[in-house]
Amino acid sequence: MSKYSSLQIAIHWAVVVMVITQWWTSDAIPRTHNPLLPATQWDLFLHLVHNYCGMGIGALVSLRMVLRLQRRTLLQTRSPRFAEVGSAVVHWGLYASLLAQAVTGFVAAYFWGPAAGVHKALWNVTLALVVLHVLAALWHGVRRDGVFGRILPGVRIRSGLDV
Repeated sequence: MSKYSSLQIAIHWAVVVMVITQWWTSDAIPRTHNPLLPATQWDLFLHLVHNYCGMGIGALVSLRMVLRLQRRTLLQTRSPRFAEVGSAVVHWGLYASLLAQAVTGFVAAYFWGPAAGVHKALWNVTLALVVLHVLAALWHGVRRDGVFGRILPGVRIRSGLDV
């Protein structure tokens, strides 16, 4: 079982941090668009962070997709076939939903405000996929089958077990 490259690991964890940042800054967006109350400087800053993190996520997820296709990373575990298919569906679903959120967020912010409704709806899809992804990661961590350690920085894979 091969470990992900250092670049793939860095992209994964950078996107994790950015998605958490997106969630944390999202409450500022409606406050900056409220015509009845002037936005605070802090809310404007959070809105800016939200926009640029979204663009960063779009760029990093695109790069991650290219790297995944180049490396053709396949889980070589003793998992049943449905687990491998489920893993691929969740990973590619995450890539698609994160990329779609980046695109719809960009469109809503700079071109057409009503795209924000689609952007918000996609968050629910992304959140569901993140929950599945985290649960699967925890399952692999409990099983100690080597899958969880593949994405952790600084962890070496030996004999198929997490170290």
